[in-house]
Amino acid sequence: MRKSTLILSILLTGVVLALLFVLVSAYRRVVATAVPGEATQVAEQAQPAQQLPVQNLADAPATGNVRIYEAAAAAAKVLGRRDVYITEYAQLNGADVYLVSFLSGDLVYVGLDGQVISTSKQDPIGTYQPTSHRN
Repeated sequence: MRKSTLILSILLTGVVLALLFVLVSAYRRVVATAVPGEATQVAEQAQPAQQLPVQNLADAPATGNVRIYEAAAAAAKVLGRRDVYITEYAQLNGADVYLVSFLSGDLVYVGLDGQVISTSKQDPIGTYQPTSHRN
């Protein structure tokens, strides 16, 4: 066997052994700092039961008989616009409503029974006005 092949084999073996040592020591550190099984069981028992999330918010049960997309359609019909940005659940004066936001900044509050309660215009935070530089 050549001398260079033997040296390369020794170097590769040393690298593999060093990596193995690092992995074993890291594993031992993780095991030493791990939380015992009893503590996790106690923590799980202390947490209240969580309600499972609804798969589709449009199918979420509501006190009214109007779904969220029907509220968006009612708001679009009232304003005569079709640029609905987002529809979400909100509260208006303590009552549960759907808040329909339009791209133009218009806000429409629709009750859970499908009646439009209020409309408003959202004020823009700032406007962009390009400047022209003339030399």
